[in-house]
Amino acid sequence: MSEKIEKFELLCQGDSRILKINASKGELYRVEAGSMVAMSPTFDLQVKAGSLGKVFGRFMSGESAFLQEYKALSDGEILLAPTGSGDIMKLDLDGSKQYRISNGNFLACTEGIHLEAKAKVKGVFGSGEGIFGLRTVGAGTLFVNSCGSIYKKSLYPSEKYIVDSSHLVLWDNDMEYSSELAGGNLANSFLSGEGFVAKFVGPGEIWIQTRKPVVAASGN
Repeated sequence: MSEKIEKFELLCQGDSRILKINASKGELYRVEAGSMVAMSPTFDLQVKAGSLGKVFGRFMSGESAFLQEYKALSDGEILLAPTGSGDIMKLDLDGSKQYRISNGNFLACTEGIHLEAKAKVKGVFGSGEGIFGLRTVGAGTLFVNSCGSIYKKSLYPSEKYIVDSSHLVLWDNDMEYSSELAGGNLANSFLSGEGFVAKFVGPGEIWIQTRKPVVAASGN
C-alpha cells in the first residue's frame, strides 16, 4: 500500500524552515516574489502586478510589488522559504474571517485567498515601517513567515493588549486597533529604544514574532 503524501509539509527545524507543497495538476498557488527555492519542472509561472494602485499598495506593505502565481501543469513539488531566518506558520481559512498580515510576513497562499493592500492600523507608523498591511479575503490555506518563532495571543472581549509594531505577524481584521508612540511622544520613544506600538482591544487573536527584524546597514 502506498504511503499517503501530505499536501503541505514544513521541513527542517529552528529558524531555517522550508515549505514543501505537493501540488496536483491544475492547482494554483500565489507566492511572494523571490521565495522559490526549488521545484519540479511542472509549473507554469506568471507574474501578477494588478493595477497601479495594487502595485503601490503591495510596495508600501513591505512585500514585493509583484506576486508570483505557480500553476501545476501536472503533479509536482515546489519548495518555498522566506528570504530571512525564521519560522513558517500554516493557517486554514474558511472565509468567515479576514486577517491582516504585517509587512514582510506573507509567504504563500492557495488560489481561493486574495490579498488586498490596506492601511496597517489607524495612525501613522514611523521608523521606516510600512503604513500598509495585507488583508486576506476568501477561503483556503495561508502561509506566513516570521523573524524568530511565532507566539499566539488570544484576547477576551474588551481585553486590551499592546504589541511593538515590528513584532506583529498576523491579527484578526475585526479587532479594534490603533497605533501610537510607545513613549507617548517622539523624544521618550527615541530614548526608550521603542518606536510605534499597536493597541488592540479583544476579542480576537494576534500572532507575534519573537524577534524584531533588523535592517542591515549598507557598507562601503
